[in-house]
This record gives sequence, structure tokens and C-alpha cells, in this order.
Amino acid sequence: VWEWCWDWGAIYESGYQQNPKGPVSGKYRVLRGGSWYNNPSSVRAANRADNNPTKRNLNVGFRCARTF
Repeated sequence: VWEWCWDWGAIYESGYQQNPKGPVSGKYRVLRGGSWYNNPSSVRAANRADNNPTKRNLNVGFRCARTF
């Protein structure tokens, strides 16, 4: 499934970036990764989209993560 991220959606500068910081607020949250619905070449962590965080979809989910 697409994975929800904490970042708010934004247009980033072109070229290589490592973990770019987005805006502090917004309307849409970032989704990463793609899902069973996408072409295999699109299912990767660098694939990004955004959506309203109140919307539900059968190909969107989340991953529990823990820091140490």
C-alpha cells in the first residue's frame, strides 16, 4: 500500500535531495511507495504523491515505526 508520511505536500526543487523538509502545515499529506494498483516500476520509496489525510482508500495504509 501507499504509506502515509508525516510531511505535508509541497513542490520540491528539481535535482537530488535527501529527506527534504516540507512546509509546517498544509492541506495534503505525503504518500510514498505505490501499491498493488501501480506499475512495478512505480513501487519504490522515491515515488511520492499526496492526498487529503481524512480520505480513505483501499491501497493506502501506514507503517508503525519506533525510535530508540
